[in-house]
Amino acid sequence: MSKLDTSPYKGVRDFYPEDQFIQSYIFDTWRKSVENFGYEEYEASVLEPSEIYKEKSGEEIVNEQTFTFKDRGGREVTLRPEMTPTVARMVAARRRQLGFPLRWYSIPNLFRYEATQRGRLREHWQLNVDLFGVSGYEADVELIVLADKILKKFGAKENDYEIRLNATGAITLEMLGDFIEKELKPRGVANALIDEKLARGQAYYNGIVFEFFDTNPQNPRSILGGGRYDNLTELFGESNIPVVGFGAGDVTIKDFLETHKLLPIYNPKTEIYVIPAPESEKSIEEISSIVESIRNSNVNVAIDWSYKTIGDQKKNALKLKIPFLLVIRENHIRSGIFEIENLITGVKKEVSLEEIPGCVK
Repeated sequence: MSKLDTSPYKGVRDFYPEDQFIQSYIFDTWRKSVENFGYEEYEASVLEPSEIYKEKSGEEIVNEQTFTFKDRGGREVTLRPEMTPTVARMVAARRRQLGFPLRWYSIPNLFRYEATQRGRLREHWQLNVDLFGVSGYEADVELIVLADKILKKFGAKENDYEIRLNATGAITLEMLGDFIEKELKPRGVANALIDEKLARGQAYYNGIVFEFFDTNPQNPRSILGGGRYDNLTELFGESNIPVVGFGAGDVTIKDFLETHKLLPIYNPKTEIYVIPAPESEKSIEEISSIVESIRNSNVNVAIDWSYKTIGDQKKNALKLKIPFLLVIRENHIRSGIFEIENLITGVKKEVSLEEIPGCVK
């Protein structure tokens, strides 16, 4: 049998623990930020009927930039390239049961069949935030302020990015200027400007549109973007529901954080690596009891049951970047006194079983 390639499919990523640590940090920061503004999380299937994208995004996007295929029943379906048509469908389906204004968010994985480059892959995750039911500028302000708060929550400074705005429909540049000077600047958003060349790719925007751009010349690209789309629910037989939303991709956010040196240092969830000494192989029950006692004190513990030499097991703990090491020998089991080592500082300390959680925390 031929040897299989270990590479992932082109344009998608594997997430090793260090990568997943960053991904979880991004997702956690997103969730805390939007929930602070009163937004509730929703989700849906990655599969949608292709017509909802053809109708508003256009035939070209569906035919050339999506993963579209026919299922076994002959129905044409698409792996979602964006979340906005999906959330519009969901809101239209239960419009009379939902309370408005409606604040929803999701972190879906999205798929686009396109050339891969920095900041753009064939699969990514994206924070989608939408406020339904407010026709006034208050909604546009809230979404822009929220997006601004998210970047500041990551540690970004005002001069690390700029907020570019443009408008479609009946909104004039003078009105857009007033918008920036009067519900944005008083809300602490001082880095917004008008960009007449700014145009969001989707056809459904019908009011103010905005994008946040990285000001660092090493990463001159959009970080997130959105705007107003009041007519999307018409696709599903419902009258217009005013809505403003934005999307922020995990790839572009990670590139932004990396460029500005804002990424956190990897910190594994496991706090103690327990090494049963080779001579303690017959004391599995006692060792398990000791470990369970530590875990019951809200400490995350991994045990190396290989019974290799202590040196080899310690090397593994260092590879895994676990901060504390606990070697259990027969004399430790008898005396109840253990030696815990901080693998970051190299400091060793003799402690009782009850003192171990305090050393770690």
